[in-house]
Amino acid sequence: MQFSLTLAVADLEQTEEFYREILQLNPQRSEAGDRMPDFLLLRCGAACIVFRPLQVMEAQHPALLQNLTRHPLGVGMQLELSCSDLSAVRNSIERYQWPVLYELEDYEHQRRELWLHDPDGYLLVLNEERGES
Repeated sequence: MQFSLTLAVADLEQTEEFYREILQLNPQRSEAGDRMPDFLLLRCGAACIVFRPLQVMEAQHPALLQNLTRHPLGVGMQLELSCSDLSAVRNSIERYQWPVLYELEDYEHQRRELWLHDPDGYLLVLNEERGES
C-alpha cells in the first residue's frame, strides 16, 4: 500500500519554487498535457505529497471545495519533513527571507526543528536528528 496526500495550492509555480529553491527538495512536475492539468509530486520515502491547483480541484470536485474554501488552506495541517542538513535549509530560508515561526533544539534527543508555513499556509516542521557524537 502506498500513502499519498493531496494538497490544494493557490499557485503551482510558487509552490514548486518554495519546495525546490527554499527547502531544497525535488518536487516532480507532471505535465499531462490536454488530458489532465499539471500537478507536483513530492516523494517522501514510500509516501508522496501531491500538490494540485485549487481551481482544478474545484472544477473536478465542487462538493469538496465548498469545504476547502471555508478556511485558509493550511488550517489544521502539519507536515513533518526530515532533513539531512537542516543548517543548509536554514541558510536558504534566510537567503529568501522566508518567515520562520520558531526553531527548537532538543539536546536530550539530539533533534533540531524549524517551524514555518509554506505559501498556502500548510505548517511545516523540518527536523534533523543528530547521531551520537
